[in-house]
Amino acid sequence: AYIAMMGPRGLKEATEVAILNANYIAKKLEGHYKIVYRGHNGRIAHECILDIRPFKESAGITVDDVAKRLMDFGFHSPTMSWPVIGTLMVEPTESESKEELDRFVSAMIQIREEIREIEKGQADRED
Repeated sequence: AYIAMMGPRGLKEATEVAILNANYIAKKLEGHYKIVYRGHNGRIAHECILDIRPFKESAGITVDDVAKRLMDFGFHSPTMSWPVIGTLMVEPTESESKEELDRFVSAMIQIREEIREIEKGQADRED
């Protein structure tokens, strides 16, 4: 029903917007998180895979911790540990507004800043 309702033109547009949204998130989170699986042009497909693995050693933070912290901001966690263990796979759809994308990016940057505080010894690893 969805495919029939959207039609070829609508499906193409929805796909283009989803890819644009994922690349927007990847660009905004550069410097905060490593993005897994970039193409040769530096772009990604419809999903942005954020590598959380380095934080386990540097701060004792796991993908589960980041997922739970996202709930404090009112977000369901993105897909965890698939296709790569220890990562978050963010797949913004064509229906996400720029405001919602920015709200998600802000939450992820704040979480990264909290991780940096732990890495610097300014925050407790156990709290």
